[in-house]
Formats: sequence, C-alpha cells, structure tokens
Amino acid sequence: MSTLIGVTIDEGANLQGYLAIDSTVNGRSYGGVRMAPDLSPDSITQVAGVMTLKHGFLGLPVGGAKAGIAADPEIPLERKSEILKNFGQAIRPWLQTKSYIPSADLGTTEDDIRFMLTANGLKVPPRSLTHRLSGLYTGITVFAAAIRAAQHIGLDLNQASVAIEGFGNVGTSAAQAFWKNGIRVVAISTTQGAIYDEAGLDVGELIKLRDQVGSGVVNFFPRGDKVDNSRLSELNVDILSPCAQSDSITSNNASRVAARIICPGANAPTTPEAESILFQRGILSIPDFVANCGGVLGISMKRTGLKEDFVRGFLEQKIGQQVTKVIQAAEKENVIPRVCAERIAKERFLRAKAAAEKRNIVGRAFNFALELYRRGIIPYQLVTPIAAPYFRKKLC
Repeated sequence: MSTLIGVTIDEGANLQGYLAIDSTVNGRSYGGVRMAPDLSPDSITQVAGVMTLKHGFLGLPVGGAKAGIAADPEIPLERKSEILKNFGQAIRPWLQTKSYIPSADLGTTEDDIRFMLTANGLKVPPRSLTHRLSGLYTGITVFAAAIRAAQHIGLDLNQASVAIEGFGNVGTSAAQAFWKNGIRVVAISTTQGAIYDEAGLDVGELIKLRDQVGSGVVNFFPRGDKVDNSRLSELNVDILSPCAQSDSITSNNASRVAARIICPGANAPTTPEAESILFQRGILSIPDFVANCGGVLGISMKRTGLKEDFVRGFLEQKIGQQVTKVIQAAEKENVIPRVCAERIAKERFLRAKAAAEKRNIVGRAFNFALELYRRGIIPYQLVTPIAAPYFRKKLC
C-alpha cells in the first residue's frame, strides 16, 4: 500500500501538495513531480502505483512514486518557482535521504526540478535529470504499441486515423511518429481546446507553432475545426491516444468512445470501470504502463551510453513484442489486457527487487558500483558494453 504524504504549500492560498511512495528498492523510489490544478491525493496515489508497475514490467530494480502540486503550471514563473521551492522544503526529509528521487512530469520541466532541489540546498546527481528525452521515448513506445495492436485486430494502417489528447512532450512525439509513418493524425488537443480535420493535420506545422505559442496552438492553427476537449474521445477515429491527465476516459464517457484502440501516453487515463466498459464493447485498451514505458526505459538506456539509433530501435522492437505478448495472453484468457500485464509486471518487480536487495557480497558490490555510477564517479564507457544484454534479459 502506498505511503501518502500531504503538505500545505501556501496556507493563505489553500495550496496543497502530495507525495505518494508506492514501493521502494533499497529504500529508494523514483517518479515525477506533476503540477495541475485538479490533482487529488487519490490521483497521485494511483499514478505512484503505475510507476511501480512500469518499472516492474521493464524488470528494472526501481521503486515507484509520484509527487504533485495542485496548481496551474502556466502561472507566472516567479510564483511557480516560489511554489516549487516551498514544496521541496515540505518534502525535504524524503529528498535528503533519497527515499524519493524526483524528475519532471506533467506541468513541470527539468529546470523546475533542478531549481526545487538547489533552492533547498540539495545536490542534483549528475545522471538524475534527463527528462528532455523522456517524452520523445514515451511517444516512440506509444506508437510501437499502437502498431502492434492495429496489426492484431487487422486494422489497415494506410487508412487509419489517430486522435491525440494532449500535445505536450509525449503527445507531440507520438503524433510525429504516426505522421512520419504516413498515418493520419486527425485531431489533437491542449488545455485550450481541440482541433479536428478528417483529412489529417500537418503535425510538423503544429509542432513548430506549439513551440511558439504553447497550448494556444489550437487557437492559432489555420486549418481544422475547433472542437471541445470533451468531444475528443468521441471522435470517429481508429486509434485514440490519451497523452494528457489521468481519468480522461471514465464510466461517464466510455460508452461513447468510438475508437477501436486506446493507446495511452498518460498515466492512468482510463478508470477501472471505464476499462471494463471498453472491454465489453470490444475496444482494445493497451495498459498505460505498457504503452508509455518508453520514457523510463529509454532514459535508463541512454544513461549507459548506448547510441541513440540503438535505443530507438530497441524501444520499438522490444516493447512491440511485449505488447503482442500481453494482447495474446489476454485474448487466450478472455480478460482485460491489464490483468495479464499487471501479473507480468508484479512478477518481474518482485524478482528485480529481491535480486537488488540481496545482502551477499555480490549484491553489496553491485549496489555499491551502481551508486558510484549514479553519482558520475564510474564513467559510462565502462557500463556501455554490458548494457544491451542487460536490457534484453530484463524483457525476456
């Protein structure tokens, strides 16, 4: 069961923050700090559990956690910095002991996390903040998962259409992957609304505009029809990829989802009740921690010095194979894919945790070397030769 810590960041503004630690390995847990106005203790606890499943599915000896601040991430930078500093101070005991190691997430950047740590007198480990590529790698596995799902149900990708909910780092990466492979991206959304064009949107143009105007891209893009965010999940598309906040598909709208495949880049975008409804309707829903595990895996691989082309190819191939494995197992057992995926993730997590926490001389030596590597004392060149076999073994 998760440990939830709630803190008051600004009593006058009734501003709350939360830290949920779902699991630890050698006393440590990892997960992002997100910022959104509608965060709740339950939502943070839920996505902390997703992080454990994600690390477990990949066979990585890493505990799962998540932190969040219930505030608008688009507030003035000075106010945002003040909030991050105060939140860091409130959870300083967990940061100081490294029982929680933060990273960027929804509504925060790598620079935000760096500031939160340094403003509270805490060092930033050399290899801890590499979030800039995380969204890119997540989008790659969202794409790979969707392709395998489409092949399984016999969907003609040459005629397929995709809607992307959320056009941040993950959403843009996924949209670009579909678009570059000739698959129509017909709708995208941001916090300011959504746009839809049945003929397909120019994702390259959208990304350039987003870099200039942020979430206002949906207001300034010259083509496509403006639609309400609530309608995005009901659009007549083949693949729906929720890449924004949690709980975008619930029991209230699951019966109106028109897509044949749900392939998420977000954590916990579909409630358990909604997932049951989708299953009963014959809609293939890929578990979030399977489809969006590319960020965690890709960053872990890059830290070992593996080349970019190898990392991307590995993500597409290996995660694609894992998706097929989950879908086939679920079909054989006639259960929701999440059931099979969670079983695999929990088994791998317990195995990885047990191996990492062995107290024999080999286990202690490995943990000591790992700590030296995390601190940047051991150069990555010594790790690179054994990295590829290590990651292959984890995903057997």
